[in-house]
Amino acid sequence: MSVPPPPVPGGQPPVGQPGSYGPPPVDQSAAYAQQGPPAQAGQQPPPNGQPGQQPPYGQQPSPYGPPPVGQPAPFGPPPVAPKKSKLRWLRIVIPVLVLIVAVVVGFVQSAKSPDSSAVGDCLSVSEFKQGVEPKKADCGDPSANVTIAAKLDSGTGSCPDGDYDEFSVTGSKSYKLCLIVNAKEGDCLANFFSQTAGYQKVPCTDPKADAQIVKAITGTSNKDLCQDTDATNAATYSQPPTTFCIKDKTQ
Repeated sequence: MSVPPPPVPGGQPPVGQPGSYGPPPVDQSAAYAQQGPPAQAGQQPPPNGQPGQQPPYGQQPSPYGPPPVGQPAPFGPPPVAPKKSKLRWLRIVIPVLVLIVAVVVGFVQSAKSPDSSAVGDCLSVSEFKQGVEPKKADCGDPSANVTIAAKLDSGTGSCPDGDYDEFSVTGSKSYKLCLIVNAKEGDCLANFFSQTAGYQKVPCTDPKADAQIVKAITGTSNKDLCQDTDATNAATYSQPPTTFCIKDKTQ
């Protein structure tokens, strides 16, 4: 006959409290509902500790860890390209444009300068006096009133024999131009007898016309060729040989 264990002082323990022979059995169904099923080997626990919930679309955790700083997450919005400033481009373009304009202006001025002229070229001379530089011009232009007959390498040299007008340059570029009037038979001129004013081609009916080329002879320099004309003056040049028979219209 077995003897029952002696009673616990103070009476029986409450239901659910551990007895003298170990803890009461655990309700496994309640633990499963609170914690979810046990994790399989190698499986990550659910995010935020919430069982049965999936993170929003686009925020799925990467199996390789979070993306590096400064790079968009998978399925995220595309990166915005930084805006480019135009200030640097303008600072580069403006000096280049200024340089191009300066080169073009310098080229045009050099092309019109008598420094680059040669024998046979024509010039436009507004006045025959110091400080006034002639400009190169097409020989068919009405403003082209003289032709270069000779060009000397020295500004102090002497022109060939003849009635040349002269233009001299001294300094780093020294030369002398020997000039003859750019006219043909029948042309009328203003300022022909002026000491300084440049020749001007004008209609023979113009009151300013003071001279008329009544005869122009090339290949010969001889004033006697004007005797059989109504010319009152003659201009001759030895290089190239030329003779102009001129009538003074002021008389």
